[in-house]
Amino acid sequence: MYIISKLFTYIFLPPAIFIWSLILSSIFSKKFKLLFFSLGISFYLLSITPISNILLKPLEKISKSTQKADTVIVLSGGSNPNDILKSSPDAFKRLTYGIILAKQNNLPLIFTGGGTKKPTEAYNAKKDIELFEKTFNFKLKTYYENKALDTVQNAKYTKNLIKKEHLSNKIYLVTSAYHMKRSIIIFKHFGFKIIPKPVGFLVKQRQYNFYDFLPQIGNFINSYKAIHEYFGILSLYFRGYKLSF
Repeated sequence: MYIISKLFTYIFLPPAIFIWSLILSSIFSKKFKLLFFSLGISFYLLSITPISNILLKPLEKISKSTQKADTVIVLSGGSNPNDILKSSPDAFKRLTYGIILAKQNNLPLIFTGGGTKKPTEAYNAKKDIELFEKTFNFKLKTYYENKALDTVQNAKYTKNLIKKEHLSNKIYLVTSAYHMKRSIIIFKHFGFKIIPKPVGFLVKQRQYNFYDFLPQIGNFINSYKAIHEYFGILSLYFRGYKLSF
């Protein structure tokens, strides 16, 4: 039953159903055979574990540092104000790790993120931090930047906040592992001294099995995240940023 249920998932649920439909279209269609086949194969490759890992590995290869910082900065990553824990899964890992670093090292924590909707991501993160503090009986020195819409604005507005509050720009930078290299480029551009603290690694470090070569929506999403980062880094190059990690 386990094998049958898995095969059903890999045949009839997205992305598999779209992949097989495109490949079948390339066989039976009189026109656009090559287009349908190319789309089907591309969709398939982006949806399997080995290709997802190949795309993610260069992004998640980040040098570890034993240096100490004076401030913790956590980048936003999405939230849902209707949930009990407001931060999205990616953002919750960032926030939790940032809280741990700030608590263990007795450092101030800055959360940066606005968003296009109200309440802001900073407001939602504040609610999660307050829940942590109340539940586990501790208090952090926290600051919130609530205007940034992207990583460039995260760095720009956080720099202003640090100057205003007379905090150190030698920071632990906390974000998802796949997003760290682009974040380092941007924060260095704004004069920060960075000790990267990535979290939420997506690369699956193990031997591949049969199921890894069947299309899965999680792999497709991870491939999308990686490709998005590569285009983001490329855009920074054309905007004059120095691509040093």
